[in-house]
Amino acid sequence: MSRRPHFLLALAALGALSAAAVWLAAFVLPGGRELDAAALQAFSGVARAPLTPSIHGIAVLANPLPFAIAGALLVGLALLRRRVIMAALVPVILVVANGCTQVLKPVLADLRIIDVAGVDRVYPGSWPSGHATASMSLALCLVLVVGPRLRPLAALLGAGYAIGVGYALVALGWHLPSDVLGGYLVAASFTLLGAAALAALETRRPVPAARRTGPPAVVLWPVLAASVAALVPLVALALLVRNPELAIGTLRHAELLLAACGIGVLGLALTAGFALVLRR
Repeated sequence: MSRRPHFLLALAALGALSAAAVWLAAFVLPGGRELDAAALQAFSGVARAPLTPSIHGIAVLANPLPFAIAGALLVGLALLRRRVIMAALVPVILVVANGCTQVLKPVLADLRIIDVAGVDRVYPGSWPSGHATASMSLALCLVLVVGPRLRPLAALLGAGYAIGVGYALVALGWHLPSDVLGGYLVAASFTLLGAAALAALETRRPVPAARRTGPPAVVLWPVLAASVAALVPLVALALLVRNPELAIGTLRHAELLLAACGIGVLGLALTAGFALVLRR
């Protein structure tokens, strides 16, 4: 764990400011609402009848019950590593981050009526997304509780989970892209606050030395980067082969590509960046 709690606090503040910037861009800046709505309309075309059950199955992975089970497993993992303070802080991070999202929803409620597949859907208080906050907070806490040499893998798995949930939310029309981005940033802000508290508290209590097993992290990070670089074209190729009309239609929607890249890049940047700033 980094022994620089002030640096982690600064990153948490940056996350909060970034969340505020997303809200301003989506609700206040000229064209923001229109771009958000256009991305949702284009994205919702992905959830066609054959794919809808699978996409729905991904979205509900951030429901309260899976969230609680995953949180309990993370606490157990921290205890296995004999990180008692970490085990105590993980549920605090998860509860406070997601509680803040539920408070922000009504406080920042703003009526948005958007035509999705010919049906007017009302989004009165959907920013930030609770499911996006839940998935990203779990992903970041996974990065927090694993050992240093597993953090590259945890960052990749956590990003895949959070990004998958984020895409599913927009594809199903449950949330706009800005809702997902806001949820990610709220989760990141509170996880960084928790990491700062952990770094400060553990300076007063010795932490068991980590066992040096497996390849060093300096080797795993290039492997992670290569894996991501190989995965993206493979997924794109699979989509093109299985559903040419969907792939071609996607290329015609700049808003969809912008939203997809925004959610994907932010999701991976948050988990990978968090793994990099942690020391042990």
